[in-house]
Amino acid sequence: MAVLSAQGRSLVLDSGGVTALAEGNVTVRAAVVRARRDGWSVVIAAPVLAEVHTGRRDHAHIDRAVNAVETVLPTTATRARQAGELRARSGVLDVVDAIVVAEAIEAQPAVIVTSDPDDIGRLVNAAGG
Repeated sequence: MAVLSAQGRSLVLDSGGVTALAEGNVTVRAAVVRARRDGWSVVIAAPVLAEVHTGRRDHAHIDRAVNAVETVLPTTATRARQAGELRARSGVLDVVDAIVVAEAIEAQPAVIVTSDPDDIGRLVNAAGG
């Protein structure tokens, strides 16, 4: 699990971040606790829900993790276009990762908690960050 970026006011969880929180990952849980303590917003982009939410009864821990965030960011057409441009510039194919980065850019300053630091890093670099 990697935390990218520097000092921030929004802690943005990608699908891996939500899953890690749901599974009780100590590092991610500590990051969320510290973010809240320091007055940061803990957020996820709405498309992350499509990756983590299956509706299965045995996934109640995922729902608890999603419910633990302050905000589910709706992805606007503007943000979706920005994500598409980031994908094109970075060569990363994952749409949801691109949306997560686009939302983090909008929420700057932000920290992204991810289990995929390579793709997220390539997207962040494509954004000039």
